[in-house]
Amino acid sequence: MKRKVSKIVITNAVALNGGDAAILQSTIAILQRRFGEDLRFEVYDMAAAASSRYYPQLNIKQDIYSRVRDWAGTRVRPAAAALLLLVAARLRDVPFLGPMLLRMLPPGLRRTLDDYADADLVISSGGTYLVPHYSLAAKLLDFLVTEALGKPLVLFTQSLGPFPAGRRRPLLRHALRRAMLILVRDEQSRAHLDQLGIEPDRVRVCADAAFALAPRDLEGRSFPPARHSWNIAISVRDWPHFEGGAADAGMERYFASVARLAADLIERHDATVTFISTCQGAPEYWTDDARTAQAIVERLPASARPHALVDRIYRRPAEIIARLREFDLTVATRMHAAILSLCAGTPVLPISYEFKTTELFRRFGLGDAVIEMERIDPESVLAAFAKASSFWTDRAEDAWSTVREQRYSAFRAGDLIAHMLERSMAG
Repeated sequence: MKRKVSKIVITNAVALNGGDAAILQSTIAILQRRFGEDLRFEVYDMAAAASSRYYPQLNIKQDIYSRVRDWAGTRVRPAAAALLLLVAARLRDVPFLGPMLLRMLPPGLRRTLDDYADADLVISSGGTYLVPHYSLAAKLLDFLVTEALGKPLVLFTQSLGPFPAGRRRPLLRHALRRAMLILVRDEQSRAHLDQLGIEPDRVRVCADAAFALAPRDLEGRSFPPARHSWNIAISVRDWPHFEGGAADAGMERYFASVARLAADLIERHDATVTFISTCQGAPEYWTDDARTAQAIVERLPASARPHALVDRIYRRPAEIIARLREFDLTVATRMHAAILSLCAGTPVLPISYEFKTTELFRRFGLGDAVIEMERIDPESVLAAFAKASSFWTDRAEDAWSTVREQRYSAFRAGDLIAHMLERSMAG
């Protein structure tokens, strides 16, 4: 028997981040292809009001954690979270008691619980948020509410872990063990889940959802191009999570290394360099990569600065792809700047600040050219650029074939979800 899916709640969305917006839009496209164009989606985002202005076509609402925090005070107090979970559980288990308890909650939380309770499926958006340097509180509350309501939970394509010992580890294990399906982007994430004690039959490896934005008939380019002058995109970001807490020293090396590469491209190869990213131009978002880019441009020799531009415009995913199509190569720190560049048919040199980027580009055969943020220095960046140039000259068609495979893998997520829904009904 096939399970009818008519309404899906998507949680943990961050639409102000262009990469996460690409994940969100791709997730919707993947699910519509599998379950039908008439699917209803309710999207929960921590910055719902601002995100709605950029994506008015989506039904974006305030996330549960923020609503509980606003109700309980400056932080989510355990008593408030416990009452919310109690009400959610009673809505499922004791129908006559649930509505009585529901009146104890503020109107916004009541509507949110009703929304979740009415859904056929809850999808926790893909991305990288179950990692040691980010808070787990908001995600855990969301997972536990979904469980209390008895709704099937799917974690869309994630990179996650490791999960060090700590007070939240048992609760996270509890929540993830009750997820119907966890889709991961790489084998390292799968290994982290295995170490946490998650049953392997609930875990599948799929490509990042954003690869669904690649055209079916993608034809990418090689590098260097035939013309003499290069047009290079560079995506940068601030990164406060260097090992040992050495963020200032780490960012100093990063700034010096990217500036050295940009100057080399301009002075030796007559290149134009444009700093462009998936996280820029949205004042409501917590960071703007254009500020980081400007700090790097100011380090360039005076003769090189006129050839280095900082793009400050906010773009939606399709607009990012269209813009990246104009370049000969993208040097990408943001992973989704790399993925959307590949979707545009533009070669990539990746800078990896988390294992997710390294794992992705090993799949492309470009592992030797990945620049690790922790070990970055000017000479290694120049060497990596040379390796990437060689790769995109000699093996470009292999890479574009891999992008097409990743697109197929991204859409396969819908089939995996449908299979697990049918299995849950049979069980």
